[in-house]
Amino acid sequence: MEVAAIMGENVKLRRGFALSSANGIVSSYLHTSPQPGLGRIAGLLTLESENGGAPTEVLQRVGSNLAMHVVAARPLFLSRDHVATKTLEAERDILKTQAAASGKPQAAIEKMVEGRLRKFVEEIALLEQKFVMNDKSVLEDLSKEVGQQIKVGSFLRVEVGEGIQRQENSFASEVAAQVG
Repeated sequence: MEVAAIMGENVKLRRGFALSSANGIVSSYLHTSPQPGLGRIAGLLTLESENGGAPTEVLQRVGSNLAMHVVAARPLFLSRDHVATKTLEAERDILKTQAAASGKPQAAIEKMVEGRLRKFVEEIALLEQKFVMNDKSVLEDLSKEVGQQIKVGSFLRVEVGEGIQRQENSFASEVAAQVG
């Protein structure tokens, strides 16, 4: 109700998510935020330090930077191990078809496919991506800032209007439907 009054728009809650961490923090980042607490894109994640001894302020800062990375880089999976087999097989088929069109020998095609598949995983798995702020490995750099190993438990990227299917009609068909 309060958000509708602030935004001056009819606001309906369409989906909800819950993240929690027993031994760490839940951190967030809001992108294109006109006011505190309102944003168009949100990144959320749970972050834990190795032995639980990291200062909360440091974890919050690092968590916020990682959540910003989630918003910017759009990872689909947490790590290489979490990438769905179905996703890998579909991408492998696409890459094989593309490589076969090159006319190279089968051994070269296999190497090309594996190299491109490795690059694909680096693009879609959060823990394999380079950090958007400095182009280093995500957790290596942030673990140094905290002073101990950190672990991302889970993450989430949400965008306003995401997943809404809009029906598109042409103006001519709308007029024709109204006329008769």
